[in-house]
Amino acid sequence: MPIQIRVRAVSSDNGIIYVKNINNKHNSENREAPRIWIISQGQTINIDPSSICEEPVSGPVTEYRISELGRYMLDPNPITLEEKVMGCKVKYQRKPSGRVGNFLKKLVSGKNSSSDDDGTEVEEIITMSKTGYPDFNDEALNAHMKKINAMLRPYDPVKKQLMALDKEQIADISAVCEEVGGSRYPLNLQGSIDDKISFISNSLSQKAKVVFNKAYLLNGLFELRGFRFDLFNSDNYYRLIKVTQRNKPRYYVVDANFNFKFWLDDNSLVHYMQILEQTIATDPKLREALLLCIKNNAKPLKLFFSKKLDQQYSGLYLPLTYREVFGSLDVTEDEKETVTKALNDFQNIVFFNYIPWVDRGEQKLFTNISVMHDLRALEPIKSQLPHVYSEIHKKVVESDAGRLYLLDSIREHQSV
Repeated sequence: MPIQIRVRAVSSDNGIIYVKNINNKHNSENREAPRIWIISQGQTINIDPSSICEEPVSGPVTEYRISELGRYMLDPNPITLEEKVMGCKVKYQRKPSGRVGNFLKKLVSGKNSSSDDDGTEVEEIITMSKTGYPDFNDEALNAHMKKINAMLRPYDPVKKQLMALDKEQIADISAVCEEVGGSRYPLNLQGSIDDKISFISNSLSQKAKVVFNKAYLLNGLFELRGFRFDLFNSDNYYRLIKVTQRNKPRYYVVDANFNFKFWLDDNSLVHYMQILEQTIATDPKLREALLLCIKNNAKPLKLFFSKKLDQQYSGLYLPLTYREVFGSLDVTEDEKETVTKALNDFQNIVFFNYIPWVDRGEQKLFTNISVMHDLRALEPIKSQLPHVYSEIHKKVVESDAGRLYLLDSIREHQSV
């Protein structure tokens, strides 16, 4: 499922860089697997938060312990990553001739262009070159390939197109980045038009440092490449403190010694963390995928939360959990149909993308899909099919996120 995102700025001289170290990955394969966790259950504590809270606090104060990964997901500070730049989008100044003039210009030039809602012409320029940073185990071979790529780069036709642009007619220009899997997204740049053209020209088919606002991108989507999974220590923790101000909950994070770190601007992030905690506890496939990243045997990409699967469950397409339950109970076809109707509501879906390291052969992008289901969806059948309800109730893990159980676990992959 391709996901497009927008980021704010580009930096070429600061921030951290995620570095894959293939040569050292085998050193951690035999390391004892840590306990993977995100957030604990909340408990009331006796502290006075007045030194941190500018406004009065009412009611009890609740503490959750969060792991290093949990803190990363909540952190409002920017993260810096490397993205491959494949070209740009050029937005031209609006011309008096309007849409007809823009259409004629596109017809004559033959360029890949379109129009924004305000009628301005937008041209997309994408390189056909697939070269980038080589990623062999042999560093000498990597260095040799980099030299060859550098010699070929000046001959990329896109560089000539960029240099030939009429800068006085350009309203703005953004880079186009390509994610693993081939999906692309626009990258807003800072600086003058000259600065932007220079950045795109020098970065074509290469990885450039990109600053994201924070690990949480938008609408349930988290960027995980900024977290050092290989350094994850399950014994370390931070404290997430919940207080009530103006009859609304607020959260802030402190370290183990109650030193303040930051306020949480979006309370929905806590819900995502609680969903993830329950999913990790019940889905062995997700735990396995996360362990690969912690052992440095896979590269994490993105984590995405959704409320619905594209595919609806039916009598012909049942999730694994219910195939097992129906197989152990005497359930009629009509009863199966009644249960199936309830499975497409009250879902929480967790998508986790990652790429296992391979010594040879093509790399594959894996997506682990965990379907968590709220027991509330089965209330209508509780009295009609108590034996089915009872079997599902045994699988429930309860937390502040609800009474959830693993409905289905799916793993897909594609070559990259």
